Parts: sequence; structure tokens; C-alpha cells
Amino acid sequence: MQDRNQRNSHQANGNVGGTKGLNARLTAANILTQIIDQKASFDDVADIRKGSAEFKKLDNRDQSLAKAIVLTSLRNKTRIDAILKHSWNRKPPQKARFLIHILETAAAQILFMDIPESAAVNLAVTAIRNDKRTTRFASFTNAVLRNLVRERAQSLEKSESLTLFPDWMQKTLTRDFGREKTAQMSVAIAMEPTLDLNGKRELNFENLEMIDLPGGGKRLISSLPVHELPGFDAGDWWIQDIAAAQPVRLLKDIKGKKVADLCAAPGGKTMQLAALGADVTAVDISKRRLERLQENLDRTGLKAKLVQADITVFEPEELFDAILLDAPCTASGTMRRHPDILWNTAQQDILELAELQKTLIKKAASWLKPGGILVYANCSVFKDEGENLIANLQIEDVVRDPIDPAELPGLEFCVNGQGAFRSLPHFLELDPKEKSGMDGFFAARFIKKS
Repeated sequence: MQDRNQRNSHQANGNVGGTKGLNARLTAANILTQIIDQKASFDDVADIRKGSAEFKKLDNRDQSLAKAIVLTSLRNKTRIDAILKHSWNRKPPQKARFLIHILETAAAQILFMDIPESAAVNLAVTAIRNDKRTTRFASFTNAVLRNLVRERAQSLEKSESLTLFPDWMQKTLTRDFGREKTAQMSVAIAMEPTLDLNGKRELNFENLEMIDLPGGGKRLISSLPVHELPGFDAGDWWIQDIAAAQPVRLLKDIKGKKVADLCAAPGGKTMQLAALGADVTAVDISKRRLERLQENLDRTGLKAKLVQADITVFEPEELFDAILLDAPCTASGTMRRHPDILWNTAQQDILELAELQKTLIKKAASWLKPGGILVYANCSVFKDEGENLIANLQIEDVVRDPIDPAELPGLEFCVNGQGAFRSLPHFLELDPKEKSGMDGFFAARFIKKS
């Protein structure tokens, strides 16, 4: 698991005596509070430029520790909460959110990280004692966490089969895919995220361990920082999960054609389209995200026309030969990388997003030339944003164009009975096993009648 692999890098922060590392723990608990209770995004609150003030004040080492604690807590929250319930003799007040999140982050360190147990316990107790809201719970915190330390092995064993998903998500996924696949997804999401690279041409990394992926991408095995990989400065490649790389392939031959990439930032698909010779117009509502996309284009030497606009009101100057709509969604297919999605997503979000997705599909279809192709895609695992959405979708002069499994050599298993692309986090078994998996993704193809 990712969190266990991070152990050695963070162990030195957790000295037994004093309060070194206390600010990192306090920040971790406060970030967890924002994600769980206020539905904040981890990327927003734990960012060195736009994150919370207390996070930005930490030095690099403590920032790294705080992030590791939060991600570990999120990824293992169902297990942590179940174990904690068996470790206290009285339930803490539900309103005592700081206390609860300090306990959760301390438990994450004790159970899943290579941090000295005494440091995790002592600093948690110090944090509780120093806060006026929770001073009276200092002894309670000490007793709970020391009990957790004593029963660590048994607690981990008993909780091993618990799902990572909150109750509503477990029920929804079980309805969509059955118990077995849902359990397999839970196991896959608990693993360390993989890192895939895609490029302008065939990628060649001499003396580096890589796994060849269907479609020409590479999966990194080494732990070398991305910016130190050969070809980074030259712009030979970009980071893009294998699942996210497939929708562009469904547009068929796009060389020399006018192609729109809608909801384009941060630009992996824009770069794919440009590298294949398309005349690309990339549209996104966010100025900041388009600036990041331009940075990626500058690094790779690829060209695209960037347009900041709301697709629901935007009207292009001319029609397109092909359109890729990577629609706003729950992003639930990326939970392996972003475990905050497990806890800051609500069931109502799916229904609201599905309505937006239908609107965007119909809007995009109106910009197609006769005979033009539209690929609708998103990184959600929920069928209400994918299979169920397109099943009864009616668009004037536009019909679905089923995908032939032969179009995706090596990924034929991702083409479902609808003729749509469907990947799930536990798909794509590789050697070594811990490098298996892919993002959850959905894509369906439409064609405008001539």
C-alpha cells in the first residue's frame, strides 16, 4: 500500500519527546476536518500555492508528513473508525469534530504508517490538551490510543475485510457491479497509485524499469521523481493514466481535422490530439486550469487554440469534425489517487452531474459537422454517469456508434455490452501485481447523421 511505502520517508519526523511534528499533526487533523465535514478538496487545502494558511506555513518536510497522514486517514477511514469504536469505553460527542479527527489521524499513524507509536500517541494527547475545546478529553485520548497500540495486530486482522467505501457508495456500486467487483475495486483503491506516461512518439526509457501498456504508454516502476525522468525537459511525454488515454483513440483518424476538446484542462487529451496532428480547440471554464494547460503545451512543444468559456453558453465560429467531451463528474474513478473523493462526494452529486452531462452532450452534438464523431467520456465509476445515462439518451440527428473491441488491442475487456468503454480500478492485471490497476473511466461514441 502507498501509505506503508511512505513509512521510511516520514519516520524521522515522529520523535518521541517534545512537540516536534505537532504542527504537522494539527494541520493534518484540520485538513481532514475540512474534507470530511466541509466537503473540501484535498488538492485545494493541501497545495503549496493555494492551500490553507497553516499548511503553507509548514516546512517541506512537515507538509509531506501532513499530506501522508491525511491520505492514509482518508484511504483507511472505514477501518480506522471501526477499530476506534472498539478502543474506547465511551463514545466521544459527535460535535467534538477536532477530537474525532485527531483520534483518526493518530490511529492512521499507529495502524498504517511507520511512525513511532509513542510519537503518534504523545503528540495527539498534547494537541487535545492544548486546545480549550478538548482539554478535558486528554486522558480519554491517551487511553484510547494506548489501547489501540496494544491491540494493533488483532485490530488490523479483524478489519481487513472491511470495504473502503462509505455505506451509500458501497450500496450504489454493489447495485451497479455486484458484490465481487465492488470488493475488487476496494482492494485496488487501497493500493499505491500507479504513474503512467504518454508521449508524442514511441517512448524509450533506457536503463529505467517500465511496463509497456496497451496503446503505447508506459507505467513507471521506479520511484524516480517525475521531473528527473529522461525527456521531461524536452517535453517528450506527459502523465496520463492508461484509462484516460483511450477516449482519444475512439475518435479514429483525426490528422488534419478540426477537433474540439471540451472541459480540456489540464490537457492530457489536448496533447494527445495535437500529437496526432489534429487542429485542436481546447475549451475550459477555468482560467487557472487553462494556464496550466498552456504550460504543458509549452513544455511539449505542441499547439492548440485555448478558449476560456462555459460550454453551456459558448458558440464556436465553425463546426467540428470531431469532439471529445470529458465531462464534469464525481471523479470517482480516480479514488486511488484522490481518496478524499470517498468522503467529500454525496449521492445527490451523481444525479445533479448526470443532468449537466446530458446538457453538455446535447450541446456538443450541435457543434458537429454531418458525419462527425462525438466521444463522451468521464472518470466516474457510477453507472448513472455512464451506462445508465446513455441508455435512453435521445439526440436529434445523432446516433450511438458502438466501439468494436478490436479497436483497443490489449484492452478488449474494457468494451462492454453497450459497445462503450468501461474501465474499473481493479482492471488490467500486470506483473508485478502491485503495479496493476487503472483509473475508472467511461466513454461512449456518437456519430452525426450525414
